Amino acid sequence: MKKAKLRINIFGITLSFLLSLYCLSLLVLFVWAITTSLKTSDAFMKDPLWLREIALDNYINAFSQIKYQVFKNGAWETKYYETMLLNSILYAGGCSLFQVVCTATVAYCTAKYKNVLGTVLHYVVIVTLIMPIVGNLPSMLQVMQVLKLHNTIFGAWIMKLGFNNMYYLIFYAAFRSLSWEYAESAILDGANHFTVYFKIMLPLMMTLVGTVALLFFIQYWNDYQIPMLFLPDYRTASVGLFAVFGATEGELSYPPMKIAAGVYIFLPIFIIFIIFRDKIMGNLTEGGIKG
Repeated sequence: MKKAKLRINIFGITLSFLLSLYCLSLLVLFVWAITTSLKTSDAFMKDPLWLREIALDNYINAFSQIKYQVFKNGAWETKYYETMLLNSILYAGGCSLFQVVCTATVAYCTAKYKNVLGTVLHYVVIVTLIMPIVGNLPSMLQVMQVLKLHNTIFGAWIMKLGFNNMYYLIFYAAFRSLSWEYAESAILDGANHFTVYFKIMLPLMMTLVGTVALLFFIQYWNDYQIPMLFLPDYRTASVGLFAVFGATEGELSYPPMKIAAGVYIFLPIFIIFIIFRDKIMGNLTEGGIKG
């Protein structure tokens, strides 16, 4: 018998080392952020690295300081973190739902129905991903105002009703690998193309749909630019955090208070990940079918 030769994969070892180093750096930053949020401002100035005594006042004060004002009915109304959290859920949840459904539907049509329009749409996505369109926010703002969709949650959802993103290519590859025999059997039984897609093809991709929806949700949860410009009366938690980190006066000007406010914004996403990690953290290169 030939002795098995030990092969050393230099690339794999190097990649594993770099990824481990990256994960370690994130863990160190996370631990430092939590410990810093538990310090008083004086303790942070004396020793920014180590936690010597725990103070929970930062979280109590930050909760009341995350707020904004809205001018309604001739008077100013103060909205606090609870309202901003609800706005974030509506904005991120609706935008992720609209975009993942639109992206999956267009990818299915271009992958399974070969025609000129589908080919054009497919290559338009590829070209625009390579050459992204920038500087279109002013024109988009004018369009939303003309359509009376500015400063509405529904208008923000409509803005995200698109398929020009990298996940289109993932859905496209997944649907291309999906056997058409499922559709043929359903069509022979009298099903139309809408039934085939929504009751057969799309459910087979629910692992992929759930994963992409979660990634979209995290993306829009952290987005502060679009809500700040298009939803002035519906400030999200990320916009509140942006205002906190820009504060230069009062209690919010101290780093421990800013980081405590950041923990409030991070916590809901962390809870969502813990709850759904086993159900929707699938392989993005695979669909919902197991061989």
